[in-house]
Amino acid sequence: MFARGASETAPPPATPPVATPLRLVAAFYGLTFAVSWSAWAVMAAVHPGGEPGALVYVLSTLGGLGPLLALAILQRRSRGAVSLRRVLAGIRLRGPGRAWWWPAALAWPGIVLLAEGLNASLGWSGGFRPLQDGPAALGWAVAFAIAAHFLASLITSPLFEEPGWRGFALRPLQDRYGRLLGSLVVGVAWWAWHQPMNLTFGLRPTLEDAATMILLSFSIDSLYRLSRDNVATAMLAHQSTGTVFTFLVLRPGDPLRLGLLLAWVVALRWIEARRAAATP
Repeated sequence: MFARGASETAPPPATPPVATPLRLVAAFYGLTFAVSWSAWAVMAAVHPGGEPGALVYVLSTLGGLGPLLALAILQRRSRGAVSLRRVLAGIRLRGPGRAWWWPAALAWPGIVLLAEGLNASLGWSGGFRPLQDGPAALGWAVAFAIAAHFLASLITSPLFEEPGWRGFALRPLQDRYGRLLGSLVVGVAWWAWHQPMNLTFGLRPTLEDAATMILLSFSIDSLYRLSRDNVATAMLAHQSTGTVFTFLVLRPGDPLRLGLLLAWVVALRWIEARRAAATP
């Protein structure tokens, strides 16, 4: 169903896309890490633990803005070779590829819920418990809370990050190194970039978490490319990860959930390959 809707033929662009030199991609990553990790280092120094204060949230947000700030700096330093306005124009609310918005928003929550249900039915868990305790206490109102959180949060992390990760860096890396290796570079960098913030808030890195995040990055890459490089699609897929983290139960050490995510990534890459083979 999704593949049919997403395989619409798009009219050719009026002008060919501007090729981005890899040195600018490297500069983007260097600036992004420098800006974000500097802010998060100060955040770690002032955060004693427990409930974060206002300053901690300000520094956390400043670090999250690293990709956009890096693009703005590059725009000034590259004499127009990098255009933040052109990158942001990739957030398209109209045109072909919008059929991929639904799987972008719903696939990862669906995988988490399916894995939870299968684990419960197979007796591998203590029963079906999809929602965290706080959201579960809301009853049916949790559906409205999830929808409101999803829509409101699109203008935070997804907007701060996806114009850089997917809208700027992905295409030149894939053009140079291929779809798989290009995605691996983006995924590993995305995982590594988050670690200082995660550590400050007590989230220790694990092999399972790294594999999950890199596979999620692969899926966002595919959804972005299948939707004709629409950054809005990447933002929806990105926000689905935040919604899952906020509302749903993620049992540690769940190979079934990881396997389902891997199958989803393989399916998306297969659709990408078929589309590439069908393109003259």
